[in-house]
Amino acid sequence: MFKMPTIDLSAKSLLTLSQLGFFVCFTYWFSQGAESNSDYLFPALFAISGLALFLSVPNARMGVTLGVPAFMVVMGLASGENDMIFWAIFMLIMFGPIAYMPALASGDSTLGLEDGDRTMRLGIVWLAFTLLMVFMMSSLVQAAMDGEWTEEDFDESEYTMSLDSTEQTIAQVALGLAVIGVLVFLLTAVMGREVGPMLPWHGGAMAAGALLIGQYLWLVADGGPDYNLASEVIFILSLVGLVALPPCIAYRDTSDSSEAE
Repeated sequence: MFKMPTIDLSAKSLLTLSQLGFFVCFTYWFSQGAESNSDYLFPALFAISGLALFLSVPNARMGVTLGVPAFMVVMGLASGENDMIFWAIFMLIMFGPIAYMPALASGDSTLGLEDGDRTMRLGIVWLAFTLLMVFMMSSLVQAAMDGEWTEEDFDESEYTMSLDSTEQTIAQVALGLAVIGVLVFLLTAVMGREVGPMLPWHGGAMAAGALLIGQYLWLVADGGPDYNLASEVIFILSLVGLVALPPCIAYRDTSDSSEAE
């Protein structure tokens, strides 16, 4: 029914841990401020989802991809919170790639895909996830453009966060790095074109580096909410792993063949 993964310092193992770390963070964040038993439904859902994926429970990927958003829709309809239905769409786009990227990158046999189809689907899924994280789920764009933005916490408290001029310049560089990384990956991995010596994992590394900088700027910005450093560090490492490692694992053969030539 389940399989305990091998834990070591290999790229595949680190990617699996990154996937688990993402759900650990969401479990912790959604459990903050819980007052009744019903408030623990989402933390429990995220914890079960993360463990199911980590232990390779059959049909876990499909269950997480569709189950989490579906549960949010049901809860939104039951509580009359229409915003919950809106966020379910983002959860579908976010948790789908998180659930499938490790399997697509490592060539999991249960997917039943040929290598060409697998890497093509990984490219599309990676792009969807990375674009979502860079332009929708992070504050990198607002930080780079305006140097100031408004964040809403899980308890719906709003915070106006700001950067100084030097930090805003760093954010602009990070945003440019993210755009270049996405373009490099799109051209080399999805479209199969040559971009000088650049390979798909170069694009992944650039996008991951940009998100790392963006998360750091969020931590040091003025006016931000109190945060738990441990959970933020786990989230940052998990995010970087989910963006940087899939291209490195899936397109390693391309890299090796290029070096051989």
